[in-house]
Amino acid sequence: MSTYQDSLSNCCEAVARTEQPTGILTGLRALFVRVRNELRTRAEQRQRRSLFLNVERLDDRTLDDIGLTRSDVAVAANLPLEVNASLAVREIAAQRRAGERRMRRR
Repeated sequence: MSTYQDSLSNCCEAVARTEQPTGILTGLRALFVRVRNELRTRAEQRQRRSLFLNVERLDDRTLDDIGLTRSDVAVAANLPLEVNASLAVREIAAQRRAGERRMRRR
């Protein structure tokens, strides 16, 4: 019986030794995937912001035609990268217009 238990113990230890590096490799792989995904997300956010900043180059008349002011664009451009400035500028302009309407009513 002793030899069976010894061989079983040796077998379990061998399995444990081979699984441990695999667990570490799996963890490292998951970490690298998360880092890669975060880097891709950041690159997409920077590209999206760069495209949005082209709106700053428009003249005031064109901005007025699309319902924006230069200050609306400036506020949206200074938001964190995680915020989609293209979507935020709509809300900023809507709030500004609502405030202007309230001021006219007074």
